[in-house]
Amino acid sequence: MLEAFIITLREGIEAALLVGIIVAFLRRENAERYLGAVWWGIGSASALCLAAALLLYRFAINEEAVEGVLYIASAMIVGSLLVWVWRHANEISGEMKGSLGRILERDRPLAISLGVFTFTFLMVLREGVETVLFLSAVSLSTEGLLAVLGAVVGLALAVIFAVYFVRGSLKIDLARFFTVTGIALMVFLVQLLFNGYHELSEAEWLPANPTTMGIVGPLVKNEFFFIFAVLALPLLVILVPGKKKRGGEAPSAGNAAEARLQRSRERRQRRARVVVGVLGLVILSLLGLEAVYASGPSKLSPATALTPTAQGTVRIPLSSFADRKLHRYVVKVDGAPVRFIVIQTDKQGDLGVGFDACEICGSEGYYQDGNKIICRHCDSIIYLPTIGQAGGCNPIPLPHARQGDDLVIKVSDLAKQAKAFTVGS
Repeated sequence: MLEAFIITLREGIEAALLVGIIVAFLRRENAERYLGAVWWGIGSASALCLAAALLLYRFAINEEAVEGVLYIASAMIVGSLLVWVWRHANEISGEMKGSLGRILERDRPLAISLGVFTFTFLMVLREGVETVLFLSAVSLSTEGLLAVLGAVVGLALAVIFAVYFVRGSLKIDLARFFTVTGIALMVFLVQLLFNGYHELSEAEWLPANPTTMGIVGPLVKNEFFFIFAVLALPLLVILVPGKKKRGGEAPSAGNAAEARLQRSRERRQRRARVVVGVLGLVILSLLGLEAVYASGPSKLSPATALTPTAQGTVRIPLSSFADRKLHRYVVKVDGAPVRFIVIQTDKQGDLGVGFDACEICGSEGYYQDGNKIICRHCDSIIYLPTIGQAGGCNPIPLPHARQGDDLVIKVSDLAKQAKAFTVGS
C-alpha cells in the first residue's frame, strides 16, 4: 500500500508541476483561451493510462516468465526516466516554455489548440506510463486491494496539490521532495530487479542455484527493499538538505567573529545530520536483514510413512485430500527415504503431485502457509496449479494414476529421484 501511495503521489505531483508550467505560460502570454485544450489533454492522457492499467490487470497472468519480464522492464524504463529527470531537471521548464512559444506562433487558432492539446497530452502521458508500469509491477508483490487503496490516496493528494499549485497558493520545497522520493523509488527499483531475477530464474530463463535462490528468495518474499524504502523516508528527509533561506540581516564588520561562530555551528549541524541519517540507515538495514535471514526455514510437517504393495506401488485413498491441505509422505526405496507431496488444487478434485524437492534447491522440501505452498530454502511461493509441472522451484513432477478411489504411485518412479534425498540431505 505504502509503495503505491509514494509512487502515485510523486508521479501525480510531477504531472501537476508540468501542467502548472503550461497553465502559467499560457496565462502570461494572454492565451488563456487555449486552456480548454490543456484540460482535454489531461483528460485524454489520464483516460488512456487508466485503460492501460485496467488492461494489464484484466489480462494478468501468473506465469514466472511474464512477471519476470514485467519486473525488469518496469525497473529499466522507470529508472531511466528518473535518471533523465535528475540530469535535466533544471532545463525542463525552459524547454517546455520554448516548445509552447513555438506552438503559439502558429497562424490558425485550431492549429494552436491542437498543438497545446498534443503537448499537454504527451507530458501527462509520460508520467502516467511511469505510474502504470510501476504500479503493475508493485501489485504483483503486494495485496491487490491494498495497492489500489494506496494508489487512490496518493492520487487524491496529488490532485489536491495540483489545484493549489496551479492557483499559486501552495509553496513547498519541491527539490527536496523529489530528491527524497526519487531515492525511495530507486530503492523500489532494486526490489523489482530482485523480483525479476527470481521469477526469470524460476522460468529457467536465467541461471540459478541453491545459493543464489537462498539469498534472493527471502528478500523477494519479505519485500525487503519496499519496506526499507518506506521506513527510510524519515531518515532520507534528515539526510537531504532543504532549500537555504534567503535574506536576513547581513553581519556587520564588527560581528565577524559571531558570523564565523554561526558558520561553525551550521557545519556541526550538517555533520550531525549526516551521521544520524547514515547511522539510522545502517541500523535499519541490519535489523531488516536479520529479520529476513535469521529466522531460518520453517520445519517440515511429519511425513506419513507408506509401505509398498506386492505389485510395487503405493496406494492412498483420494478422500484423504478433500481437506485441500498439503500431505507429505515418505517411502523407503532401497533403504533410502523418498518424500513426496500431494494436495488437492481445486474444488473439482484435481491433484498436485510431486517430489518434496526441486531441481534448484534440492530436498529442502515445501510447507503450507494458508493457501500458499512455499519452498523452505528460497521462500518461493508455488502456484497450486503448477505443482506437478517441471521447471523452476516447482516440485519435481511425480508420475501417478487414479485407480478407483485410490491414488497410485509406482515405486520404480519414486526410485528415479532417490538420489535427491541422499545427496546433501
